[in-house]
Amino acid sequence: MKEKISNLQLIFLIANFIMSAAVISLPQIIVHTGRQNAWLVPILSFPFLILIIYLIFGKKGKVERFEHLFAIGKKGSLLEKGIIILFFFLALFVFVRDLRALVDFVASVLLPNTPINMLMVLSTLVIIYISMAGIEVIARINAIHFFIFIIVVLFLPFLLLNELDAGNLQPLPGLQSFKALTKSVFISFSWIGELFFFILIIANVNPLKAARKAVITGTALGVFLFLVLLILNISVLGTKIVREAAYPTYVLVQQINLTDFLDRLDLVIVSVWIPVFFCKVAFLMYVINFCFSYFYKSNTNKFLLPIAFTLGYLSILLFKNSMEHIHFSFYAWNSLGIFLEGSIVILFLLLKRTVLKKKETKPANTS
Repeated sequence: MKEKISNLQLIFLIANFIMSAAVISLPQIIVHTGRQNAWLVPILSFPFLILIIYLIFGKKGKVERFEHLFAIGKKGSLLEKGIIILFFFLALFVFVRDLRALVDFVASVLLPNTPINMLMVLSTLVIIYISMAGIEVIARINAIHFFIFIIVVLFLPFLLLNELDAGNLQPLPGLQSFKALTKSVFISFSWIGELFFFILIIANVNPLKAARKAVITGTALGVFLFLVLLILNISVLGTKIVREAAYPTYVLVQQINLTDFLDRLDLVIVSVWIPVFFCKVAFLMYVINFCFSYFYKSNTNKFLLPIAFTLGYLSILLFKNSMEHIHFSFYAWNSLGIFLEGSIVILFLLLKRTVLKKKETKPANTS
């Protein structure tokens, strides 16, 4: 029996794809190129995302025909298998990148005296425990924690009201900044484009007919939350600090100072963000295991433990230090991520076309 998730859970999952990893270092990356106008990047990216979503779903009423796509155990077409392989590599790269980002953050901010290998092992065990439960449990846990995360992000402008400086957003964008903004949008698209993971679980949504609305709502929510944090980063810290800080958003929440005795809300906010991040990485582990199960033709967790620890140690071995990881996030991931995400969207559009043609020719053949 196929696991099912609600449209509300899908909304929070998609918003998590956009937000949780991007919070760590994406502000630093896009401010490095877009400077004070980098806050426009989410706004400029949003129409492109909506356009691609409409292309994926097509005309209203046809989404129900994707109900049996990517079903484990059935004989899939070459296009389906190609998409599964691309999803596997995309999830693999994102998992290694995000797990190392989480471990580096905890090692540098929360537990500086703990060996990074031990942090990786503990994090991997938590990820395995969550991902073994399946997409229903991941979506349920994510919905609870992400709702709390939304409340915290929406309260941040009020908590930082005394620190805001509108002058940091000036000068306003002009023709000279168009090239820099275009480059920033390109850089951010590989991160924000991770929302296309929803294609793999689209058949798990119930009711399926409202899935397009849920995907658009989740995209809008994730982009809006990221826009709020990006504006706060630039207006409170200024472009120089955002470009040079390893974790600019963490530096941002350190600026919260309500009273003389309540000035360490940064640890409270981090404790809200970390479970959200774990949900995203657990979903990536679920995707990797799903890809193996698809070709194994049986829904199994026997691959989960060895794959998770192998990728965990790869996240340590591939990057000698946090600077190499940041360099990968700055340069290599932009082109690699867009290539994989773009290939998945193109192949899925071809798959959708073949599925719709088969559905339309069936009544003619039977008559």
